[in-house]
Amino acid sequence: MIDMTYATTITEIDLQTDDGIMNCHVITPDRPGPQRAVIVYMPASGIRAELVSIAARIASSGYVAVLPNSFYRLARHVDINANRLGDDDYLPVRQFMMELADNITNARIIHDTGVILDWLDTQESIDSSIVGGVGYCMGGRLVMAAAGAYPDRMIATASLYGSGIVTDESDSPHLKLHEVIGELYFGLASDDIYVSDAEMDALKAHMATLDVAHTIELYPNTEHGFVFPERYCFSPEASDHHYERLADLFARNLG
Repeated sequence: MIDMTYATTITEIDLQTDDGIMNCHVITPDRPGPQRAVIVYMPASGIRAELVSIAARIASSGYVAVLPNSFYRLARHVDINANRLGDDDYLPVRQFMMELADNITNARIIHDTGVILDWLDTQESIDSSIVGGVGYCMGGRLVMAAAGAYPDRMIATASLYGSGIVTDESDSPHLKLHEVIGELYFGLASDDIYVSDAEMDALKAHMATLDVAHTIELYPNTEHGFVFPERYCFSPEASDHHYERLADLFARNLG
């Protein structure tokens, strides 16, 4: 198979939900349709330019990337510098970020994903019968909640250093993953202050009990956020490897 990359076009759309207007970036590759789509779920730092660039790189492989603002119920635009979260003078921003993140329940992201899927179904240039998904940090929880809720649609799903996938709550995303009929990928950072070793072990133990195609991969010498170029912990090698993993996952399952 010959690897190809496509030029992309970025547009912004507004989608009506039960709770308001959800603004989304849509990144479209310059290739003939119909095309498959990949939903990109954001971290708690919001939709920064570097995240749009990540979604664009995914789209350049030949998929329409939809990047929703999951904070839309409280804010239309959120751009938080994660490198400053430990600074004393950034404490109000950190508190605001936590308020935003606490507002995103699994039920809400499942509803929002349904709205995106409905929109994809109206696009003649998109084959929305099956879609992919990828989430980073908080988005790793969100994408797995969506995968469990829409197992017949989301058949290629990836979480990168996702936090909160396995919890004691009754709506924990891991409790629905047995319904997945596609393939799951979990990329974990070896030194992650937001995802404990206990949570990683619980995820591995749970997935081992399921008859679901999946891969759990530990990225050595990495920290939470290693995919993002502007993070202090950015790892070019690990980031490139994650793109390779995504390309393989989507090619196998989405075509």
